[in-house]
This record gives sequence, C-alpha cells and structure tokens, in this order.
Amino acid sequence: MSHIDFIITQSSIDNGRLYFESAHTAFFPADTLGGRGANEHAAGTIGIEVAGEIAETDIRISSSSRISPRKSFKTWLRSIGAFDGAKGRLHKTSDRHYKLEYLG
Repeated sequence: MSHIDFIITQSSIDNGRLYFESAHTAFFPADTLGGRGANEHAAGTIGIEVAGEIAETDIRISSSSRISPRKSFKTWLRSIGAFDGAKGRLHKTSDRHYKLEYLG
C-alpha cells in the first residue's frame, strides 16, 4: 500500500489532529506506535512532509477505531482552508517518510 486516504473532521480542524482508521496500523513501522497518554511515546518516529517541512512524530493509538500522529497539524489544516468532511491522503514515500496531500 503506497497511501491511505482519510476524512478531515471538525475535531481535526479544532485540535490539529489527523485521524486514520486503526486498520491502518500496518502502514507504519511497529516501533512508531505509542499509547494515548502524554508519556506513552513510541520508541521510533516517522517524518511527515507537509508544506516543504518534515514533522517528526510517533503514532498515537487514540482508540480501538482510530490512530493519529502525535504531532499537531493545525497550521497546515488552517493554511489549506480544510473543512469538515474534506479528504486528505498520506503517501508513504519510504520506510519512515510520508507526505501529506489535501484532496479537498
């Protein structure tokens, strides 16, 4: 799999979080999956390219149904004019490098 699509929700916009279905955990290296709490960071990180910059983050297991990068993407969501129900795509460009795309 070279990419995953996701829906941008109002919660994403308000909190700067990108949410992916938990079925996509295998899309990320196993050592980058951390817990929900502030001190439950994973051992490894990935880089997510957005607007020409790389955001280093681990992936939080938010609930039984969703996961999300721990890093906030509020600035990016605001800059693209994201709205509730819009779509995004996360491309996997190498083992630990990803790139965000806004589909609208």
